[in-house]
This record gives sequence, C-alpha cells and structure tokens, in this order.
Amino acid sequence: MKPLKLACTSLMLSAAVTLTACDGRMKGMSNQEIAAKSDECIRVNPTSPGKVTACENIRKECERRRKGGNFAC
Repeated sequence: MKPLKLACTSLMLSAAVTLTACDGRMKGMSNQEIAAKSDECIRVNPTSPGKVTACENIRKECERRRKGGNFAC
C-alpha cells in the first residue's frame, strides 16, 4: 500500500508544479489569445479535471488583467 501512496503523492506534486507553470505562461499571452481561450471555456464548459483547471487558470488571468485595467476578457 505504501508504494501506491508514494506514487499518488508524486503525481499530485508533479501536477501542482505543471499547473503553476501554466499559470505563468498565460501572463505572456496576448489579449486576443486569452479572450479566445476564455470564450472557449465558457462555450464548452469542460468536465475533465485537466481542462477545468486550465479554464480556472484562464479565469484567474482574466481577473488579474481586469484589476490592471485591461478588459480584454
């Protein structure tokens, strides 16, 4: 049972690092790109965990840009 717990912990840590990196890359996206991805998330309404997380990161980036006066999405 212990190897399974170690594998799950490693997987969760890898996912957290990957998702943090994705969030950082969104800051470099153009307004047009981020708006298109935001629209797609709203239109498709994903259910898979990876896509839900990606859409949440896009929503956070849009929110961050709005706070800075950029209303692209």
